[in-house]
Amino acid sequence: MYSCVVVVALLLFSFQSPQEQYRERFDAAEAQRRAGNIDKAQNEYVSILADAYQKLGRAYSAQGNHRAAAAAFESAVKHRPNSPDTLVELSIELFNTGQFEQALARINSAVALSPQNVAAYHMRGKCYFMLNEFEKAAADLQKALQLSPRDYDVAYTLALTYMKRGQVPLAQQIFKRMIAELGNKAQLRVLFGKAYRQAGLLEQAIEQFKEAAAIDSEFPHVHYYLGVAYLLKDGASRIDEAEAELKLEVAAHPDDYFANYYLGLAFTVGRKWDTAAISLLKAVSLQPNNPDAYFYLGQAYQGLEKHVEAIEVLRKSIALNPDLKHNDYQVTNVHYRLAQSLLKVGKTEEGRKELQIASDLKAQAFKSDEKRAEAFLNADDLNEASPLQSSNSAFPTQDSSRQEALTADAAFFAKVIALAHENIGLLNAERQKFPLAAEHFSEAAKLNPEMLDIYYNLGLTYFKSEQYKQAVTAFESELKIKPDDLRAKQLLGLSYFSIENYTNAASLLSELIAVKPNDVSLYYPLALSLSKLGKTAEAQQIVQQMLTYGGDSPQVHIILAKAYYDQDAPAKALDELKAALALDSKVKLAHFYSGLVHIKLGNLADAAREFESELLLNPTDVQARYHLGYVLLANQETKRGMQLMREVIQSDPGFSNAYFELGKTQLQQGDVKGAIMSLEKAAKLAPEQAHVHYQLGRAYVAAGRQAEGQAQLELSKQLKEKVRNQPNN
Repeated sequence: MYSCVVVVALLLFSFQSPQEQYRERFDAAEAQRRAGNIDKAQNEYVSILADAYQKLGRAYSAQGNHRAAAAAFESAVKHRPNSPDTLVELSIELFNTGQFEQALARINSAVALSPQNVAAYHMRGKCYFMLNEFEKAAADLQKALQLSPRDYDVAYTLALTYMKRGQVPLAQQIFKRMIAELGNKAQLRVLFGKAYRQAGLLEQAIEQFKEAAAIDSEFPHVHYYLGVAYLLKDGASRIDEAEAELKLEVAAHPDDYFANYYLGLAFTVGRKWDTAAISLLKAVSLQPNNPDAYFYLGQAYQGLEKHVEAIEVLRKSIALNPDLKHNDYQVTNVHYRLAQSLLKVGKTEEGRKELQIASDLKAQAFKSDEKRAEAFLNADDLNEASPLQSSNSAFPTQDSSRQEALTADAAFFAKVIALAHENIGLLNAERQKFPLAAEHFSEAAKLNPEMLDIYYNLGLTYFKSEQYKQAVTAFESELKIKPDDLRAKQLLGLSYFSIENYTNAASLLSELIAVKPNDVSLYYPLALSLSKLGKTAEAQQIVQQMLTYGGDSPQVHIILAKAYYDQDAPAKALDELKAALALDSKVKLAHFYSGLVHIKLGNLADAAREFESELLLNPTDVQARYHLGYVLLANQETKRGMQLMREVIQSDPGFSNAYFELGKTQLQQGDVKGAIMSLEKAAKLAPEQAHVHYQLGRAYVAAGRQAEGQAQLELSKQLKEKVRNQPNN
């Protein structure tokens, strides 16, 4: 039944080196499969997954998509858990997304696997740094430097750590050694300046940035760093010097966001609103999803009395930064400034609302904007590239051809991964390992939803592993792509039936019977669905068709038994169920309905035996498990009855009757707290059931919560009265 798409698909790939390499690996795996070496074939596919996930992670990382990169490296580690290099790369991406504790856990594994791994010690040192464990950070970075004395990236990070520990002379020794060995370069002076800036030694930072500018006045961002350092150290008193440096930076790099943004900020501080607006508009065009420039642009427009324009950009800033996570000062003040402009243009009510929002947010803010800026600068320093690389890496450029190449790489590796997952899914399906097969088909569908029949294969494995809710989702997705796929329609109809969605089951199965009148397997679930919906005449019609096409069968007798049960003829129902079991002792639902009939007759012991028999044939039948628990509780077999109710709840957390029966029994046993928890859940799931509110009221009273108890008892009476007053009651 599975649609098989194997290595032939890779012939569509172009024959460049990486594509050729993967094609050969898929060919090798397929050869093992054909030879019957299933384990070897699967091992090769798993190896492909580990390798391709790692390369996908690198492509995402190069794009700056660190969360996606981390997810890809997590998958690579899952399929190759003992690779120190992959663990290091995963740790780096977790670090880049601010998940320092998770990064530390992963890098600890890398160190354990490879005790002489320089990159692992370096990365662990960075993690400790960000967790403010500077002594541990220094120890790991010293170890890394001992293993690789000329690794200047490690040396620089160690210098940062020394500064954090107040050991500035030790950091300066490292800086002197780097200059002696690498030469007096502008790049190094910029890095040293950033280190001093982070340590709060702004005068020394300014001196280093000046040194860099003297060595190479056109070095990227040197004037930016110097201008910002002036602002950080002396604020408005050195605004002219900061402005001059930032103008030089913009002249040299007109499309640099930070240079334009900070120049606009400097103009704003100096209340030069026209020029501030020009610089900030440029910054907005360079990073249209960054809320910061919009905020200060709004301030500039307000200075120019352009309140309509101010309202527009301030609202944009709010939309991009709706809470306090990014910058609490900015978020609280943007609402205040927006209120000012709204009031200026006569929108008084809107203005008052914004003032209230500003007041509420200000009460929540507990960290200063300066501290957040410092944290940002710290992280920026630690993510700095090696001193031997271009410092432009701190300000990534959006080279379109490079981005296109990375996007193409990511798309290629995603398709490789999807194909490997699909083939592993097929191998596991062949070996009847349906849940595992479903996991792999699911991953394939996420990465390449356009793969031929991927949702059908996914739905089929869910169906065979009796995960019918998931099967429904998969088959519905398949039918969106191929609306006329009869295989998917039939399995979707049966899945609807299995999750008791009788309306959809009846609709879809009726449609299928019109196309496939000779398929007897469709009649039974359709007839039973119609019967469940109270459409007795239509159900009997389907039974007659079933007899015409299929003759006598267990399913016919089960449907007839259900009809007799609904007509309050239990003896005739039992006769039909016995006839069904005589034809097939393993037919599903015959024992279940026999149990229901025995409950109606008051034969609780016989009912329990029937539900036990049903569960032997169908262990995942939640209804059979619930009714067995119900019978056992009614027969005072409390311990096992309660356990069965808990199992039902675990399988189906929305099963209100199970919560009710469990809660009622807990109350009888004196477990008032447990009863309240169970009955509150039942009341939430079934708010119109009077008996649920009655028992919950009793539980509240038993807990001394008289007012709540009486309220529930009164609600129970009202619901009973409502039912009595309904027509036909």
